Amino acid sequence: MEEFEVKIKVESPIHLGSGQANVNIDAEIVHDSYGLPYFPAKRFKGLLYESAVEIFEMFELAGMDTENLETPENLFHRMSDDSGNVSDIQIVVSNFYICPFDKYKKICAEWDFLQKEYPEIFRPSEVLKTFTSIRYQTALENGIAAKGSLHNLNVLNAGVEFFGKIEILNPNDKILNLIALAIKNLTAAGTKRNRGFGKISCEIINLDKKFSVEKIAKGA
Repeated sequence: MEEFEVKIKVESPIHLGSGQANVNIDAEIVHDSYGLPYFPAKRFKGLLYESAVEIFEMFELAGMDTENLETPENLFHRMSDDSGNVSDIQIVVSNFYICPFDKYKKICAEWDFLQKEYPEIFRPSEVLKTFTSIRYQTALENGIAAKGSLHNLNVLNAGVEFFGKIEILNPNDKILNLIALAIKNLTAAGTKRNRGFGKISCEIINLDKKFSVEKIAKGA
């Protein structure tokens, strides 16, 4: 098994929607029961797959050899081989929290105590406000705001960082090469990421120096 420790930094306001709303917010972001935001594992894995496809396509368009990269389909979809056997490659992605998981558990224990002892002061909604801001948007008709179109959403502020792990079972260099490049290539997430929202940067904290574009391309 190989393990990558990954840090995600929010570079611009980002909306990681929870599908929930309340009296004041039309579109809420994902957060835990204490009001601490997190980056869902399933969502990150989906973005990682999209990034891996981009990497593979960029290598092909640039005329670079892809023999040192696993294909995204084999890596993420557990495709069966010619004999019908399903690949035993597996990627396990954890949720990403505002600090490494051991520290996050301690913070949760502290917030649990405070919110039970002083519920009128330490409310989850107030905790969430320290990480977020509200953005408003509306639809236009002939340059005028359309009636009833005003909508707001909660966004994470730039500067928030998330920490998590990616575990690769039965890895090889081709697999690790693709994942390392896909993580580095991942630069956007969340709703409206093509409209100025959701810029992120991703870093492998325990990255081996052998995982560079030049070395991967040369098969080093």
